[in-house]
Amino acid sequence: MNIRARINARKIVLSYLYQHCFFVNLLLQDKMLTESLFIDYIFKTDKGMYDEEKEKLKEQIRTHIVLYTVEDFKEFIDCFFDERAIEDIDFDYIAKVGINFTKYIDEIAEKVNTYAQTFQYIQMDPLDQAIFLLGYVERKELETPKEVLLNEMIELAKRYSDEGAPKLLNGIMHKIVNE
Repeated sequence: MNIRARINARKIVLSYLYQHCFFVNLLLQDKMLTESLFIDYIFKTDKGMYDEEKEKLKEQIRTHIVLYTVEDFKEFIDCFFDERAIEDIDFDYIAKVGINFTKYIDEIAEKVNTYAQTFQYIQMDPLDQAIFLLGYVERKELETPKEVLLNEMIELAKRYSDEGAPKLLNGIMHKIVNE
């Protein structure tokens, strides 16, 4: 296995999962969606007048938040990671982790909710959700050894998330992996 290619693939999948989690959270927060359209600020109209436009936007978001094939991921890579050479990306990792993550979203949310005492998965920062999801899918699909997996997920949290995320991730993911 080419370590550089695996690291690049992990970053790509994490980036995509972050985007996915962000847009799912946006869809779940109707007020935020309304404000993102500036409907209330610009028009100051009766509530419900722009529900049809919001539903159209929601549908557009839904159609763009799931990549189904490696080819879809190649387009994502072309848009956001064009400086990476194709041979420096582990597409087997993307095919297993990036494409299959939707099978595990509800499962990881339930497990995080079981072990988190003061919050729910849906209340977490989208980046933290993405790191949990990435780690869980990698464990399930690739059977990455728990020590390696925990170390990689903690490093991602240290690098990309806020100050408390590595401890949170370590504590909860450790319990999940040990189940």
